[in-house]
Amino acid sequence: MAGTANTHCRDAFLPICIIALIFLQFLPAGICRNGKAEFDVFGPGDPVLATVGEDTELWCHLFPNISAEDMELRWYRDQPSPAVHMYEKGKDVYGEQMAEYQGRTTFVSDRVTMGEAAVRIHNVTAFDNGTYHCQFKDGTHSNSAIMWLRVAGLGSEPTIQVTDEKDKGTQAECTSMGWYPEPEVEWKDFRGQTIPSVTNFSASNSTGLFAVASRVTIQDRAVEGLFCFISNPLLSEWKVARKHLHTPFSRRFAFIVWKVALPLVLSVLGLLIVGIICFFWKRQREKSKKQLEMREQREQEHRQQASRENGKLFYGWRESDVMYVSPCLDPETMSPKLTLSEDQNSVSRLHFEQDCSLNPRRFDQDPCILGKEQFSAGRYFWEVEVGNRKAWILGVCLETLSRKGRIPKSPQHGLWAVEFYKKRFQALSYPRIRLHPSEPLHRVGIFLDCDAGNISFYNMTDGSLFYTFSGLSFSGPLKPFLCLWTHDPTPLTICSVARMTQEDTGPSEASDFTQDSH
Repeated sequence: MAGTANTHCRDAFLPICIIALIFLQFLPAGICRNGKAEFDVFGPGDPVLATVGEDTELWCHLFPNISAEDMELRWYRDQPSPAVHMYEKGKDVYGEQMAEYQGRTTFVSDRVTMGEAAVRIHNVTAFDNGTYHCQFKDGTHSNSAIMWLRVAGLGSEPTIQVTDEKDKGTQAECTSMGWYPEPEVEWKDFRGQTIPSVTNFSASNSTGLFAVASRVTIQDRAVEGLFCFISNPLLSEWKVARKHLHTPFSRRFAFIVWKVALPLVLSVLGLLIVGIICFFWKRQREKSKKQLEMREQREQEHRQQASRENGKLFYGWRESDVMYVSPCLDPETMSPKLTLSEDQNSVSRLHFEQDCSLNPRRFDQDPCILGKEQFSAGRYFWEVEVGNRKAWILGVCLETLSRKGRIPKSPQHGLWAVEFYKKRFQALSYPRIRLHPSEPLHRVGIFLDCDAGNISFYNMTDGSLFYTFSGLSFSGPLKPFLCLWTHDPTPLTICSVARMTQEDTGPSEASDFTQDSH
């Protein structure tokens, strides 16, 4: 009885084992011994095509479609480290990133919970071309897939340069740059016939892009023009340059026409320029003459008006108390950068330095000059025509003023003057004082009162006083001082004025006005 029972149990156990084995076959194959899911990684089946300068994405996905959010995801080139991009447990990891991809990658995580992810490469370059790997790692289990990135660059518009060589025929060269990979070049004439060519490529070390130079030689004079086609084998796009070839007759005719026309064009152009210059010069001369006449008339009227006002002009002094002078300029003090008129009343600026005799009294650097006369007592007045000169200094200085190197422009060093420079008018006091004359300055009057210690400057356009150095004490004789900044050809001129008679000025004042005999 017992034997029968054992035989029955063995017969019942066999079907149960078979059922259990079949059940285990249908269990998910992705359950590992440690509880982690097994998976495979798949990338794009075909190469990914990207264009230079644009962005591209390298996608990978898991099978089965389980979440990769807590996995380690790595895209790399030849070796896992350093990586193109790394993502681990919801965060980007940049510590192992390749230098050439830093700042150029972004992890695309929109579908990471469904087992799909990608790395986006920004501003694709030629060096990004090649093989990539994407690796998904979960615990100790990892898997990877291989993908290929094909980079294409569409180059610049080609240009054709043509040269004519009598012995070798017509040489044409087609050039373009910025291609990747090496482009295909084809030449055709205007009849559509292909022309054999010699093509050279050169790659840029910095960008990896190719420059192309293709040459053809045309012996057939019947060829009227050329097409140069350059195409990218990956993009199936091309660019073309067109060049028309002149026939020998047309080239010779154009040469003859140009040879005859050029002298005529140049002659007409020269006459036109001379005519325009003469017209404007004449117009400007008439305008300047009219302005000069009007200015002289106004100055005369102002002087007459000033004389009528009780006969007083300078700080309450009557004209009869002032000695009008026309100081001569001293050539021995003149800078080599200046030139003096024969009457020694007008000085101009040179564009060069002339050779001058060595003289310790001469200004050796700044373009300045002194008057011959020196003043130690009395009251004197003279006028200087500045015209439309753009830069100048006028005033008086001690006879002992330093003339070596740059002149010290301040009363502390024995110079009392006013300056016009860069459209700025100022008194060379300390500190500087900005001046604003009521009328444009064309002629400046200088009144020197040695006894009272005053030096005054007048705008002779309207007779107005615009600045005075007062309360001065002079340690020695004074001399007129002129300086001509810039290479403006306009001269500074000491004006001829009517001197007061010996009886009007008195013997005491006349004796204090002396001419330097150096």
